[in-house]
Amino acid sequence: MSFKQREHLRNLAIKRHENALFRLKNALGYDEDFYKFKNGRLNVAKLARCAGVSEKFARRELDIRGLI
Repeated sequence: MSFKQREHLRNLAIKRHENALFRLKNALGYDEDFYKFKNGRLNVAKLARCAGVSEKFARRELDIRGLI
């Protein structure tokens, strides 16, 4: 694989990550109570489904921000 191909794939991966992060932040900014259980914990699976990202990605990013 040439340098240009690697660089292009890297740029695509970065763009995909930024897009997913934007969707996740947008979903969180909408209404956080919509994504909570009755006991007050955040329903990560529901949030991930609504944002269109994987549950693992959502859990990792929320953990980094200290929201779960």
